[in-house]
Amino acid sequence: MEPLKVVIIDDEEPHFQLMKRAIHKEFPLASIDYFENPDLCLQRLNEITPDVIITDYLMPSMNGIEFLEALNREKKDIIPVIMITGHGDENIAVQAMKQGAWDYLVKTPDFITLLPSVIKKVVCEKKLKEALRESEKRYRASFDNFIDAINIFSKDRRFLDVNKKLIQLSGYSKKELLSMKLEDLYPESTKSPTEERIQKMLQGEEVPVFETYFLTKGGEKIPVEIGVSALKNCYGQEIVFQSSIRDIIERKRAQEQVHTISRQLMKAQETERQRLSRDLHDLVGQNLSALKIGIDTLFDDQPEVPSAMRQRLAELSKMVQGTITAVRDLAYGLRPTSLDQLGLAKTVLQYCEEFSGRTGVKVDFFAPGLDNLKLDSDIEIALYRLIQEGLNNVKKHADATNATIRLVASFPNIILRIEDNGKGFDAENRLASAINEKRMGLVSMEERVALRGGKMRIESRPMQGTKIFIEVPIKGKRSGHEKNHPDY
Repeated sequence: MEPLKVVIIDDEEPHFQLMKRAIHKEFPLASIDYFENPDLCLQRLNEITPDVIITDYLMPSMNGIEFLEALNREKKDIIPVIMITGHGDENIAVQAMKQGAWDYLVKTPDFITLLPSVIKKVVCEKKLKEALRESEKRYRASFDNFIDAINIFSKDRRFLDVNKKLIQLSGYSKKELLSMKLEDLYPESTKSPTEERIQKMLQGEEVPVFETYFLTKGGEKIPVEIGVSALKNCYGQEIVFQSSIRDIIERKRAQEQVHTISRQLMKAQETERQRLSRDLHDLVGQNLSALKIGIDTLFDDQPEVPSAMRQRLAELSKMVQGTITAVRDLAYGLRPTSLDQLGLAKTVLQYCEEFSGRTGVKVDFFAPGLDNLKLDSDIEIALYRLIQEGLNNVKKHADATNATIRLVASFPNIILRIEDNGKGFDAENRLASAINEKRMGLVSMEERVALRGGKMRIESRPMQGTKIFIEVPIKGKRSGHEKNHPDY
């Protein structure tokens, strides 16, 4: 610990000697500089850099108040000043404190005894203030140079502070921003959700990071990610809010590129499936059918052929028929031809009936509002695949006896609900562990929904079945006769 540096300004030598002895008794290693003239002290402050100044009030060239005023004009670093006077004048004490004196002592018989403890107190306060100032400097540097835009705002939504990144992002000057309110930087459509989040914070609730749009001075809407936290007893207020704003336009562009590529890959996959389905049906299927007819009619004009050989041909015909059925099912699984011929609702109904026949799971399917709606082929196949995958999950994991499917046209969206009475699961943990467990059914469904710009929600509990809610925007045209339907 460095020795204490003390400056004493007093025009009476005996007083100085008394104070010096008292200080050295408490602080043996303290260095003490003595000045009779306060002007000379002011000239040498940079050289001495004292930890504390003790000054008399009455001095030849200036009084203690004038000394404090001069010290303030110099704008020195933190230097605690203890004012000493022979007169217990309350007005002088008030003036001294207003000018920055840290303490005030009257020359009573015991003031020399009190002086070391007062020095110790103000030196401790000085260290705390220096630490606080250093902390504020670091905070300010971090605040101003942080990678994200940051603003501090009050309960009435007025900006109290902003950093350089926010100035750069918004296009406003700091002076302009400090005269604005929070809602000035957000489009009208985003104000209500933002207000709801602030109200939650006022009630002590945590608000997760959310995405919205930011409005620049030039009127540009920028996608941003925002985190808001409450700060207590800052900026002279009981509670204020700190908002960090991250420009995510590049992230959005990258996500859109990924979505575009994924949609193209999925479309290419469906196109290839359609081609394979057609080839299996038109080429392999027809050739197998011709082969079966040939086998069945091979000995029609040869009654003398032994019955054993006819039996063998019948067995081969049955095998070919099984292969024809397998090829037909494979072609249908790749791309149901009825989707183009009968439409989505009838194709799904047909699939549900076949699924019930294969698995024994009773499927209740209802599709209000779809008959008069012409859907884009990409959306039709996406919805068909979602239902296909959903029922596949029911078969593989649910141990269910009943499933319910509702496909509801509610323009401009289609709402799909898949529900079963199976054993259920912990939805949150299942989605988190699905990739590691190589159970990609729900994950692939979520990805397919996201690529269509839709939303998917899962509700499930052990032994309480599972409900999957999907909402997908559609580009189909309404006939004018259908109505919006509720989520049955």
